[in-house]
Amino acid sequence: MKNISMKIAAVAFVVLAPAAALAGKGGSNAKLEAAVASGSVDAIIAETERTESLICEACIQTMTNLTADSRYAVREVAGWWFARRPALKDMLASQFVDDLPRGDTIKVRNAADFLGASKTYTALPQLRAAIHRGDIGVEARLALVRAAAALAHTGGNEVLTTAMSDGDASVRAAAVVAWRDVLDQQNALPVVALLGDRDANVRAQAAGVVGGMLEQSARGALEGLVAGDPDSSVRRNAAWALGQLGNAASRPVLLKATSDQSGLVRGVAKAALASLH
Repeated sequence: MKNISMKIAAVAFVVLAPAAALAGKGGSNAKLEAAVASGSVDAIIAETERTESLICEACIQTMTNLTADSRYAVREVAGWWFARRPALKDMLASQFVDDLPRGDTIKVRNAADFLGASKTYTALPQLRAAIHRGDIGVEARLALVRAAAALAHTGGNEVLTTAMSDGDASVRAAAVVAWRDVLDQQNALPVVALLGDRDANVRAQAAGVVGGMLEQSARGALEGLVAGDPDSSVRRNAAWALGQLGNAASRPVLLKATSDQSGLVRGVAKAALASLH
């Protein structure tokens, strides 16, 4: 981080105009540092947003430090702040890209979160390569999925499909949800297999995604979940998804679900029946 800070300072000398110390929306580096000292995530975010258009060389070091904060929301807003300063963002991004193939779990986590939050689309090849690393922990793998979700580009699909087979359920669930949010996504075929995942939350998320994306190939698996999954959240989401698909062939299983032991499942099944055609 020391090398990054030195290079950022050099760029700042060129791109920042002198003075204009309070050119933002009432923000200042002193207020920003006070928010950091308070430890409050909400305060940090609020003061960062107030410095959105602030010309403030002193803020750069403070914001650079926040890219390595232990809290994702803080790292995210730091990436957002740099994204509004393209020359500085590009300088930091080049350093973070270098961390993806060689950094430890925390460095990869910080790098991926910055590249996603700052909308650095040129980092997609490196993000795709990093998800295949076998020597990084869950924090890093989750951050790579978050970056793909933040960029919302089909160029990040490999990150998500790889993460869908991750050994950690939280990574698989995050990848499933992120798949839905990618722009111009053509189908939810990679998600269908997750309807049979061993983790209930992953199955529930997968049901919501295939239903929302109208993935007709998932109908059989969804019917199986409605009829026999032990988790009521999974049965509920699967019933909702069948309603979204709207296939009349699902009527028998949904009719049976109107007598489910869970009130939520019963209510969703009744609503789904009204959507069949």
